[in-house]
Amino acid sequence: MDSFSFALDSLENLLYFLFGYWWIYLPFILVLLLLGAYETYAKLSFIKSIKWTLFDLKVPQDPGKSPKATEQIFASLHSILPPPIKWRDKVFKGKMIDWISLEIVGIGGETHFYIRTPEQYKKLVQSQIYAQYPDSEISEVLNDYVNLLPPSLPDESNDLWGSEMVLSKEDFYPIRTYPEFEEKSSGPDSIKRIDPLASLSEVLSSLEAGEFLGLQLIIKPTGEGWVKKGQSEMDKLQGKKPKVAESMFSKAVFEIDKLIPGHVESAKEDKKPEQTQLTSGKQEAIKLAEKKMGKLGFDCGIRFIYAGPRSNFHREHIAGIIGVFKQFALQTTNSFKLNPATITFGKWPFKKKREYDKKIFLLHKYKNRSLPMKSFVLNTEELATIYHLPDVSVRSPLLPRVEAKKGEPPIGLPIS
Repeated sequence: MDSFSFALDSLENLLYFLFGYWWIYLPFILVLLLLGAYETYAKLSFIKSIKWTLFDLKVPQDPGKSPKATEQIFASLHSILPPPIKWRDKVFKGKMIDWISLEIVGIGGETHFYIRTPEQYKKLVQSQIYAQYPDSEISEVLNDYVNLLPPSLPDESNDLWGSEMVLSKEDFYPIRTYPEFEEKSSGPDSIKRIDPLASLSEVLSSLEAGEFLGLQLIIKPTGEGWVKKGQSEMDKLQGKKPKVAESMFSKAVFEIDKLIPGHVESAKEDKKPEQTQLTSGKQEAIKLAEKKMGKLGFDCGIRFIYAGPRSNFHREHIAGIIGVFKQFALQTTNSFKLNPATITFGKWPFKKKREYDKKIFLLHKYKNRSLPMKSFVLNTEELATIYHLPDVSVRSPLLPRVEAKKGEPPIGLPIS
């Protein structure tokens, strides 16, 4: 029998099973589809029930601290990670891990730092920020700034461009972080610090009246799954064979085999695993990956949108925001890139219709702070590099800072 006849017979048998025994498998398929639909409904209901709080952060005149202080804030926020959610709670109650949105926004040249958090964590967020930046000011926003945007973009007068970002390589490879932006200067204790937010601040401060540029960093704490996957990949690169755990069945077979007369114990060969010769670049990548996996991780998503009048739509602002993320690239490990599926650009056929739908969809996700289409893992150090309160070297004239330090009244002051 030739291969064509064999394939034809196999197809015939498959069709016979599908049409002849549909009453066996179809109910299971319908149950799975029903459970999937109900899980989606339950998740949407759960998300709708979350009460949110939006904070506006006012930057101190001179924070006097490196992004290391913000890293401590993220380490504390990792505590919102709940115990493993049971499958029945996921399917029937729609329970999910809560997330927080960190936002840097430019409106007509003025820069704002926002944090949107579930209401139950607002005291935790406030206390951790004040613990590291006691001179900052945090005010609760009653009217969300996204309500200032037109309900639908693009329209006859305004246009929009945006995208979500993803990592170019696996999650366990790090990006360039704030220690790489620091260098020793004249004295042994003197450090010259380049704030990675300086370039972003320049882009935001160059916006004109009617222009808007918003950057969202969506974060939710994650467990150690990404660390185990990363360690497994590091072992493969180094030529280490993964350990295969013995099952209960195999252990029982070996024990029974020992009881059989004439059994000969096999000699265990003490072989050392062969080590793969790695280039200096791969050795450095492994070292940096292991360093990243040593810190707490968050599932993340990054998106940005730029909107402005069609008559004054500056595409150089788009290039500027992409350039901001280029500075976090490490050639030996990882970098950011645009997620092609989310870029507000349409292809033939129906190019204009596809482009319009993508813009509406991205604007809707931005306004609702929805979870990203594709998430990735960043650790606390990487998060603090991208989002932190800028130091005094960032001298944007429209970056609101705390004008004066608030002091407490003296003890024993008489009250009338």
